Amino acid sequence: MFKSYPILSRFLVFVFIPLLAITTGAYIYLRRSLPVADGRSIKASVVQPVTITRDEHGVVIINAKTDRDAFFAIGYAQAQDRLWQLELNRRIAEGRLSEIFGHTTVSQDALMRALDLYGAAEASWSRLSPEAQASLSAYAAGVNAWIRQNPVLPPEFLALGVKPDPWREVDSLAWAKVFALNLGNNMWTEISNLIASQSLRKEQMVDLLGYSQADLLSNDKVTNAAKGETLAELLQFQRKMEDIKIGGPYVGSNAWVVSGRFTQDGRAILANDPHLRLQIPSPWYVAHLKGEKLNVSGMTLVGLPVVIFGQNGEIAWGGTSMMADVQDLYIEQPNPEDPTQYKHNGAWVPFQTTSQTINIRADFPASFRAPVESVKLGIRKTLDGPVISDVIGAFDQPVALRWTALDGDDLSYESFLRVNYAHDWSSFKDAFKTYVAPALNMLYADKSNNIGSLGVGRIPIRSKGKGRVPVSGSTNEYTWTGYIPFEAWPQRFNPDQGYIISANDNPVDANYRYFISADWAPPSRAQRIQQLLQDKISRSELISIDYIERMQGDTVDLSVRNLLEFLKQVPANGPEQQKALKYLSTWNGDMARDSQAAAIFFVWMRYLREELFSTAAKNYWDKPREADEIKKIASSTSYDQILNALTRSASNWCGNEVAATPGPCSTLLSDSLNRAMRELKKLRGSNMDSWRWGDVHETLYAHTPFSNQKFVAHIFERRISSGGSPNTINAANAVYSESTGYEQNFSAAFRQIIQIKDSSVYHLYMNSTGQSGNVLGNHYDDMIKPFRDVQYFVLDDSKAANRIDLTIIPE
Repeated sequence: MFKSYPILSRFLVFVFIPLLAITTGAYIYLRRSLPVADGRSIKASVVQPVTITRDEHGVVIINAKTDRDAFFAIGYAQAQDRLWQLELNRRIAEGRLSEIFGHTTVSQDALMRALDLYGAAEASWSRLSPEAQASLSAYAAGVNAWIRQNPVLPPEFLALGVKPDPWREVDSLAWAKVFALNLGNNMWTEISNLIASQSLRKEQMVDLLGYSQADLLSNDKVTNAAKGETLAELLQFQRKMEDIKIGGPYVGSNAWVVSGRFTQDGRAILANDPHLRLQIPSPWYVAHLKGEKLNVSGMTLVGLPVVIFGQNGEIAWGGTSMMADVQDLYIEQPNPEDPTQYKHNGAWVPFQTTSQTINIRADFPASFRAPVESVKLGIRKTLDGPVISDVIGAFDQPVALRWTALDGDDLSYESFLRVNYAHDWSSFKDAFKTYVAPALNMLYADKSNNIGSLGVGRIPIRSKGKGRVPVSGSTNEYTWTGYIPFEAWPQRFNPDQGYIISANDNPVDANYRYFISADWAPPSRAQRIQQLLQDKISRSELISIDYIERMQGDTVDLSVRNLLEFLKQVPANGPEQQKALKYLSTWNGDMARDSQAAAIFFVWMRYLREELFSTAAKNYWDKPREADEIKKIASSTSYDQILNALTRSASNWCGNEVAATPGPCSTLLSDSLNRAMRELKKLRGSNMDSWRWGDVHETLYAHTPFSNQKFVAHIFERRISSGGSPNTINAANAVYSESTGYEQNFSAAFRQIIQIKDSSVYHLYMNSTGQSGNVLGNHYDDMIKPFRDVQYFVLDDSKAANRIDLTIIPE
């Protein structure tokens, strides 16, 4: 046979067989980078023997005789499963991504160097209690014990030629500050508001931002001093940070607690599902830690040894972002006679200056390219905070950031350590007295059937203004005079209504004396949670765990109601529009995967926003970055804002007199619907019955860095069709991509449901991707489909009771 086909035989002998051998050998070798579950023992720096067991889903159960050893073991286990993620986290916080990724991450590195998270982490470390320091030291020792064994490294290390550095205690504290940065969007909102206010009319400000120009601005000098180009340039850094999964417009969460008087088992139930930018692996790591006093399970954050959200048999806790305004930008006034000085409170004071060097890896293949010259970065700091504008070279107009997470006495880690040991409402509250950032709403339930909520974190009290735009730093007019006192933090305990809901909406009433934020999430998610709870309560039906599960998977978007009623009056322009509008005529706003109406509505609204608000960016025709920001603001307008623009706005968006019927805007409505239908035909064909939302909308779990490398992206990233919208309980955004349709890159990163009884705990969970960060592992992506389908696993040690993966014995 081979003689008859000489070319084929040569291909098999010289190409296919060697390639197969190399691939097989590489696979076998890289499989050795996975944890071995064979009951072996190792020696390490523990006090007494510790066992690490992984259940059938890869969740680690740690049994130790001392709490210190439990923290050591979680460090060891996280390093086994998430070593690349730990290395990536540290490099993000340090501003050292460019050493391995090249010039594409210089901007991110520059901003992180300017923020100096490690300086703040070092200051926090020195103020932690001996117990908190010991827990971080034990965790670092556990991570390093795995590294010192010189294991086969996961594929990312080998592909990039990187070796992990030893983990330090301040690495954990710095990463906690990155997590706070992830939930802090205020500084970018300030810039966006100011850019909008410099061009939009008052009526347009109300339509696009929800508040007026007069409400935003309190000092005309600030407006005149602020260069739109500088601020727009800074906003490019926001996009860069989103590339490494930090921040974004949809960061939030859902959490609610229900009193036992409304539940089937007569015990309180807590539900929680924080929303973050999606990635693989998940930033969360499920674990159960048992030591001498410690007995806690739930979600740890990779890089930290404590359970952030979970339960300890006495209490359960979850959290959502409070959306508090904890960042302010100050436009500093340099001394024209001496550029090393700036004006502060009427006097010239010197900048605090340092220099940094960002080393940059050459593009692939690095070994065949000349070395890339390092970037020298001059960093300035004022009494207001670090000058973040220096990273774009805006030396003539310094913009400094004041942010609570940069306070040197930030003891937030101490709080989460203490809450792991809390046993009632009083000790739960006391744990957070030292808490600083990020500002959170913490929800609570306990075995005595109490429920509560506590807003935690430092929130500034401003001498003037509400932090909605950058302000002058040359006087003390806009300084922070202190923080909202701990005693005045928003809290509720066993309210009469029998439940508490937090969905990034306003947690306080109009009588609350302090300003917290102007940027609450739309109330739709909170309203839907309340609607579903009240539906049971009003009919005197008891709420089950199964019902709570279905609530977490709910995809009904209440925010569409008013606009949908208006759209039902729109006259069809041809048979295709008539068919499309017929789908909407019976639709209830459910953004389910199998809904045709959901697909038509969402795509239509994308084009309707674009056409309706296109005039807003015309004043920036010669300033593309500012124009892009106005377009971004317009693209995120709510459905009620769209309805107002169509029917009641004084801004005349349709170009003629508006009214309460579709007539005056009929051309715009028809054109945008036609564009939507053309797009859906492109994505799914001409058969309208196949235009299901889940067929054009998929969840993307992106991998850093290989999602950016087309030839290997499909190996490391994961995609799955999905439903939901930004305002559904099962939250999901959708960003249009020419090649794939609508990509979801924000969602819940985990789900938990917890009920504590007298002698047992029912703890349901689901992580968004899987426990492992190693693409070759069985638990790399095994939770993606169950998570999409809102299925749960039970966190139960008995499933792994008869098997021990690893025993760590004292050296």
